[in-house]
Amino acid sequence: MVKPVLITVALVVVLAVAAVSAVAVYDSWRRSAIAAYPQNVMSPSYGMGGWMMGGCPWMWGPTSSTGGSRISIERALDLVEDYVATRFGPGFRIHEIMEFENNFYAIVIEEGSGIGAFELLVDPYTGVVSPEPGPNMMWNRKYGMHNSMMGQSTAPSADMPVSPDEAMRLAQDYLSRRYDGVVEVLEPTRFYGYYTMDYKLNGEVHGMLSVNGYTGDIWYHSWHGRFIGELELGGEEH
Repeated sequence: MVKPVLITVALVVVLAVAAVSAVAVYDSWRRSAIAAYPQNVMSPSYGMGGWMMGGCPWMWGPTSSTGGSRISIERALDLVEDYVATRFGPGFRIHEIMEFENNFYAIVIEEGSGIGAFELLVDPYTGVVSPEPGPNMMWNRKYGMHNSMMGQSTAPSADMPVSPDEAMRLAQDYLSRRYDGVVEVLEPTRFYGYYTMDYKLNGEVHGMLSVNGYTGDIWYHSWHGRFIGELELGGEEH
């Protein structure tokens, strides 16, 4: 009887060590930078799929597939509207949708408050709609990963220590160090915990970044690729 017990204990220890090692390796990969960023700037972190706990409407999988040709921005808008209506119901609207080389990007806001709710990506070839990684998952105090996994003891607030003007100043400072040329930071969208803003480089829309509303940390959206165009649905066209 002793030998089987020892074998069982040994197997448990091996599995435990393997699990801890796997978590450590994953965490190291998740936190690793994809580029050299200036001080006070966060490299993209994709987390472990922040919508994996029960009761979260982000899951599961694609809402549509369109085949192998690149879809139009109008079609991407239809897919986003269907995604939001199916998973979240009424009370939300699409504020803007942008087309980049690697994906379409959409901002969804709360109809009642006008505050940004979440950010979505659309695969330009398959039509798959998914939550954007980065701040949308990690910093969003109402609709993000930490709220979904652990809940909130108090109602999330969009009032943050870092003001919109300060967020724009921090973004301007970062971008001026990152790029040569004339940088113009555009009006930010306020979310629960952070701001996201587009910027222009030498007069042309070039990309976007987010600023944490509590710490001032910057998270550059490095996954979009070249900017192609946009539909501005709730304000002026860029």
